[in-house]
Parts: sequence; C-alpha cells; structure tokens
Amino acid sequence: MGKFDKSSDVATDMIFKFIKDRMKEKQITQFELAEMIGINESTLIRNFKKETAMPLATYLKICGALELRPYLIPAEADKNYMQRMFFN
Repeated sequence: MGKFDKSSDVATDMIFKFIKDRMKEKQITQFELAEMIGINESTLIRNFKKETAMPLATYLKICGALELRPYLIPAEADKNYMQRMFFN
C-alpha cells in the first residue's frame, strides 16, 4: 500500500458521501445524474462503489450537474478534517 492510499480512500468516501447527500437534497437519482452527465448508470454505480476509479472528467461533470464547485485549496489554507489526513 502506498504512502497516501489510506488518505485517498477516506477522502474518496467523504467526497462520494457529499455527492450523494447533494443528490438527495436536489432530488436527483443515480439514473438521472448519469443521464445528465452522459454516462451509463451502471458505470456511475461502479464508481460510487469504488469498483472502478472515477475519471476526473466524470467528477467535474458531476460537480457541474449538482452545482458544486471543485475548488483546490492550498494545504496551508485548509483548516478542516482533510488537512489531518496527511495529504501534504
């Protein structure tokens, strides 16, 4: 296992939970989201289950569809839980 594998796994879980919560908030199903971003629902489900890695392009399309901003925050400015996950 690589140096950042555990951090990556935990962060992926957090991001996917946030996306799913946002889907509930906006009342969008996985099928509807998949249609909105132009992928198969089965692909999206495999991404969420971490059976296949989600491409960055898919993540960015999801952010657009759910009206989320995929900001990159410098480590020195980050004061939340993810800072403690040894990404820096």
